[in-house]
Amino acid sequence: MKKPNKKNNRMLIWVVIVVSVFGNIYFGYRAISENRRTVSENPFEYNIESYKIVDPELLHYTETNMIPICFEEVSGIALGTGDNIIVTGDESVMIMKPDGEALSTIPTGETAICIHAADNGNIYLGMTDHIEVYGPDGTQKAAWESRGENAMITSIVSSGDFVFAADAGNRIVLKYDTAGNELIRIAEKDNSKDIPGCIIPGRFFDLGIDPDGFLWVVNPGRHSIENYTFDGDLRTSWGTYSMDIEGFCGCCNPSHIVIADDGKFITSEKGIPRVKVYNRLGNLESVVAGPAQFIEGTEGLDLARSADGTIYVLDPMKKAVRIFEKMDQGV
Repeated sequence: MKKPNKKNNRMLIWVVIVVSVFGNIYFGYRAISENRRTVSENPFEYNIESYKIVDPELLHYTETNMIPICFEEVSGIALGTGDNIIVTGDESVMIMKPDGEALSTIPTGETAICIHAADNGNIYLGMTDHIEVYGPDGTQKAAWESRGENAMITSIVSSGDFVFAADAGNRIVLKYDTAGNELIRIAEKDNSKDIPGCIIPGRFFDLGIDPDGFLWVVNPGRHSIENYTFDGDLRTSWGTYSMDIEGFCGCCNPSHIVIADDGKFITSEKGIPRVKVYNRLGNLESVVAGPAQFIEGTEGLDLARSADGTIYVLDPMKKAVRIFEKMDQGV
């Protein structure tokens, strides 16, 4: 029998190794090339464009007017007596007629984060760490005690003898009497009362009072709106995280709410800017304005609503009050 040639065997082994190495390089390169060509077809790619499209059947409102505001910065809107429009910005408060005609300007020394017009004509301003109160004639009536360096007053509502303020910095709601005395804290985490506590990743933390006399607190990090008694007891909540139009998406939404006389909710969102209407149970009814109607990156869409159902949207990017009316009757 012929003995195996060791030299030939070694050559064969080297050939196999070389072919294997170059084969792996070649097919690896082909795989990378194919991956590069198909990356745009990645089914897991994060794409929100489809969520910006609103079904026309849901759009029940039309924009009827846009009132430009001569401020470099706008931050809050409210409706006063006779549906006069009140806007805060540029260390001032501007009061206008419903058609935009200027009535007066109140200097405030700093720009308020939020504004609330009470039934008695008083104007409440959230001045970062404290609240200031102005009379209907524009004179300052009070400056309440500072809440400290961490405070950020982002929303104020009132009912009768009580004033409620959302403090985003400390993640609580403060209940005051009309003299500015703190009475209780609401929405603070309390496991014994099944109160989860508020998650406030940013500067948006809003409040509303419904026609039945209950307080609603936006918990933006949980994408929900919570219902409390004036004594601070949690009653219920609604809202869900979803990229779809029915829910609230992003890190923290809704950013603002206003509650209509019939108990329906008007909400605004950032990230995908849109304004929507929900019924008393939290079910989506219609869309006031969709993403296509706002400049990309728009946030801080504060809201107001008149008794006839007209919705006022403060647009910080366009520096304007945008007015929307329902295409048929009332909200």
